[in-house]
Amino acid sequence: MSTYVMSDMHGRMDLFLKMLDKIGFSEADHLYCLGDAADRGPKGIELLLLLAQMDNVTYIAGNHDLMFVKVVRKALQMGYSKEVLETEEFLHWMTNGGAPTWNRYITLSREMRRKVITYIGESYLLIPQLKVGERYFYLCHATHADRPVMEPLLLKNASKKEIDHVVWERVYPRGRRLFSFLGASYSELYNAYPRKTTMIFGHTPTPIFSKTDSNGRGRIWHGGSGHLIDIDCGCAVRDDRYAMLGCLRLEDMKEFYVHG
Repeated sequence: MSTYVMSDMHGRMDLFLKMLDKIGFSEADHLYCLGDAADRGPKGIELLLLLAQMDNVTYIAGNHDLMFVKVVRKALQMGYSKEVLETEEFLHWMTNGGAPTWNRYITLSREMRRKVITYIGESYLLIPQLKVGERYFYLCHATHADRPVMEPLLLKNASKKEIDHVVWERVYPRGRRLFSFLGASYSELYNAYPRKTTMIFGHTPTPIFSKTDSNGRGRIWHGGSGHLIDIDCGCAVRDDRYAMLGCLRLEDMKEFYVHG
């Protein structure tokens, strides 16, 4: 049995299936997906529905998942009228690559629409103390919560403020924060967890943190003196030659890659 982590597949069903084949994923293994299975790429709905069928997959919601759900709720309120296309929620989602997801979603039957939205709604916001061997991992989409959380936190049990922070913000341990200033000390928060805890996240393409490989593709990034791992290697890049899906096996920290 092996434990794997992937993130930000963004509709790349082709890369996801290639990765499952590469790692020899079986029913005895377990996969944690750190959100954003849909948007930008062409097969986001199909990918979400596939994940929903897999009993050995745990899904953690990302910001694209939440934009998707928000638009669907607005559409239900408005009876799926064309005015939905002019709402702030819809336009914001479209600027973030939601068009392929929406265009496929509206072709689904009512039952399948309900299934994909229910899957996201029943997913996790974060898993704070996953123990694999002697290591502890804090799994989230973009960053940690602003308070110590000791048990897996379901999306439906979190506040809107906490959800927005965890799926959008870029605040990282040891004072590393991108695109904004660190507004408070998080030392008390970090001290609540075992010293060997490593936060694994996606959301931020790894080339922002480090150089790409010799072919210009992203690689899994390790930082924060061993306490940070970013696994969003860039499935969503516009030029498919540089698309990369990374996967991490937690038992031995081995990295796997498939590219466009």
